[in-house]
Amino acid sequence: MILLNTLIRSRRAAGGAATARACPLAVTAFAATAIFAALPAHAGRPMTVDDAAIVAPGQCQLETYGQRAGNAREFWATPACNAGGTWEMAAGVGWADDKVRTMHYGRLQAKTVFKPLEAGGWGIGLVLADQFRAGRGLDGDVSANVPLSFSLRDDSVLLHLNAGVARTQATRTTDATWGIGAEFKLNPRNSITAEAFGQQRNGSRYQFGYAHQLIPDHLQIDATWGNRLVARGGSEPVVTLGLVLQTN
Repeated sequence: MILLNTLIRSRRAAGGAATARACPLAVTAFAATAIFAALPAHAGRPMTVDDAAIVAPGQCQLETYGQRAGNAREFWATPACNAGGTWEMAAGVGWADDKVRTMHYGRLQAKTVFKPLEAGGWGIGLVLADQFRAGRGLDGDVSANVPLSFSLRDDSVLLHLNAGVARTQATRTTDATWGIGAEFKLNPRNSITAEAFGQQRNGSRYQFGYAHQLIPDHLQIDATWGNRLVARGGSEPVVTLGLVLQTN
């Protein structure tokens, strides 16, 4: 889920001296995004780029992942539910440490679709999010993202395009965000992903992922590896391992 998690952490890792002093964690990208991939017509883990789909009415899912970037570690758990309407609501918690200090975070997200994604068709939606540091209320990094998705080759290939804005609390700046990604279904249980995403004045990243459904439509494990597209400040490889639980 969510492009914002990755872009914000990348901003903190490369956002200049003032930002580095305020947040010394060298945590960069995870993912997308989650984001998210083997779940039908729903990106989620292991993708960072978002999709134009929400969980079905009356259903919930839990996305979790652990991330390693150099000496920095991070873990997130984000449950999301659709109570029976057109909005998917999520509330996540996370912690990060770089062997110097540990920080705790919260995240609230609301997602809807204006046109549902169907096999052989396209869909478009809207994602609103607020990610904040524990103890500082809801005054965090806010974002709005529009995901546009296309289903190709009978749903065996899903293409996702993202465009949005993100307001970073630490620097009081507002930047444009973007993302493009694709999911390729190898068979009913396995899929691979490839994506690129970025934020204005903060560079861009690429990421590859793999997802395997242990129990189709209920339990998925996944992994990603990514790095900067242009390593101006040096290479920043990031590895993640994730688990997705879904009700049905």
